[in-house]
Amino acid sequence: MSQALIRRAIREELHTVQALVQTVVDEIYGGLWASPPLPVDEESWDLSWVAIVNGSIVGTILTREEWIEDLWVLRESRGRGIGLQLLAKGEAEILERGHREFRLRVLKVNTRAINFYRQQGWQTTREFLHEKFPVTMLEMVKSIQQN
Repeated sequence: MSQALIRRAIREELHTVQALVQTVVDEIYGGLWASPPLPVDEESWDLSWVAIVNGSIVGTILTREEWIEDLWVLRESRGRGIGLQLLAKGEAEILERGHREFRLRVLKVNTRAINFYRQQGWQTTREFLHEKFPVTMLEMVKSIQQN
């Protein structure tokens, strides 16, 4: 398990963060409904957290309200605990906003991600068609018990 430095992205890195997201989206979803490059939502990556290993950005997470909006880790960095670190940071950020229930959306075909989230206590609450693309999505939820 690698220990990554998790910190806010800085303005000079936003292009790198966007390129990382595009790379991972194209790798995982390319060919499902279109050939790469696939459209990637214009997010406020300046609010994202990044995982740094050996001076390079290898992953990112972005949250909004109670939602994990995006969580992406480069292929060569998966399976090393970096996704766990990013998810923990995202969950902590949502908790700091006062939410006790976390939400995310994931493509149903992305079984690796679904299994990852389930191992961290997330549960599938609904299945639905994506609003723009011909793919099935899952909404997953994780609740934090109050002490």
